[in-house]
Amino acid sequence: MKLRVDRARQLQASILIGFCMLGANASGQGLSDKVTAIYGSGSVFTGVTHTRTDTDSGTDTNTEPSVGVSASLGGNLDSGANSLQLQYGGTLETRRDTFGGGQTDSSSVTGASRFTHFDPASRFDFNLGHTVSSVRNDTGFVVNPSSYDTRNTLSAGAGLRFFPGDLTTLRFSGQAGKSFGEDELNGSESVTASADLTRRLSERSSASLVGSRSWSDDDGLDTIIDSAQIIYNRTLENGSFSIGVGTSRSETEFADGSESDGDAATGFVNRTWASDESQTTVAYNRRLSDSTTDLSLDIPVFLDFLPDSIRIRDLVISDAVSITHNTTRLCDVCTLGLMAEASMLESQITGATTHEYRTGINLGVQLTSLQRLSFGYSWQGDAAEDEGTIIDQIHSLTTRWTRQLAENTSFSVDFNQSYLRSKLDRNDQDQFTLRLVLSHGFSLMGNGG
Repeated sequence: MKLRVDRARQLQASILIGFCMLGANASGQGLSDKVTAIYGSGSVFTGVTHTRTDTDSGTDTNTEPSVGVSASLGGNLDSGANSLQLQYGGTLETRRDTFGGGQTDSSSVTGASRFTHFDPASRFDFNLGHTVSSVRNDTGFVVNPSSYDTRNTLSAGAGLRFFPGDLTTLRFSGQAGKSFGEDELNGSESVTASADLTRRLSERSSASLVGSRSWSDDDGLDTIIDSAQIIYNRTLENGSFSIGVGTSRSETEFADGSESDGDAATGFVNRTWASDESQTTVAYNRRLSDSTTDLSLDIPVFLDFLPDSIRIRDLVISDAVSITHNTTRLCDVCTLGLMAEASMLESQITGATTHEYRTGINLGVQLTSLQRLSFGYSWQGDAAEDEGTIIDQIHSLTTRWTRQLAENTSFSVDFNQSYLRSKLDRNDQDQFTLRLVLSHGFSLMGNGG
């Protein structure tokens, strides 16, 4: 097993070297040729946070005034075969305990970026990605997301394409990822080698045969996952449809030298309905993976319903069902976003089964040309083997009123509520935060030639 992991590391080094060589060749194409969008904002805020904690002796309360700054930056840039997507945000806040007199600082950063080079006239393609996210290692939510650990992930990959026929493409690729964090998050890395044979069946449909092998190393825990899937994709007049079936097999070597094997049938179904004003997606996915392997498999996503934290998990078979809906014209002045997800995870290391649930809603109303009101609600819950018994859950509600002061300057009043309820050996908590926020932003749109 160690020899195979060493070979994987050699492949990882080759991928990174290849990316640097290709990146040097592509650097001659300036990203200023075509700018789709660049946007960002900076804010200063002041507020007060009130926390109630249930204890065996009663209820403890704590009120903390605070001041802070936050900033965000995003954009989409294109130049020939080069494309860059990025979206980052961060907050730094200082709180003072009115009862104890102590002062605390908290900060949080989340975001993702992805650079890709893809030229249809060339056989080569490559990518580079970065994500920074909040992670938690065990069951249990917190009312303040900045209390989670932060993990940075770097990924790089390259591919080589061949064309056996006019309708057929064969692509060999490698993808590597490494995470940096705190405590046991350090030293996690993985690499995936894959082959993808795709044939176009019609103008709107295609079929693929995909095979991959992933190596991962997480603090002495070495895992190999072999996967194969047959995939069918079709573009429809009102959206898209895709389905895949396959199998995965894993080999795990523990620090004491013992080994464990596992296998699972895998697959997915995805149906999307899309129009100029709305999009709805229903999906089912069954896979065999762990958080370390996902470092080289996951691609940064840019969604409205990203969770406050990502669960670090061992090797699991996961079954997940999700539905999302977004519309820009619920009414003439309304926007709406909905999502719901349920998953079951069976650990191949411990044999334990857990269930996770998530749902959310975002509603925006344009009151006047200068005033907007938005409302958001999210709920996350965890259950053990009994999917009907929630052992840990958190409700979050956000309300924001915004008044436009100038073209790029606004003032807003935010009221955030979090309710933590747990059947674990810890206390329930309620937290209420009121903030006054002054923001100044910018937005550049263009498509220069």
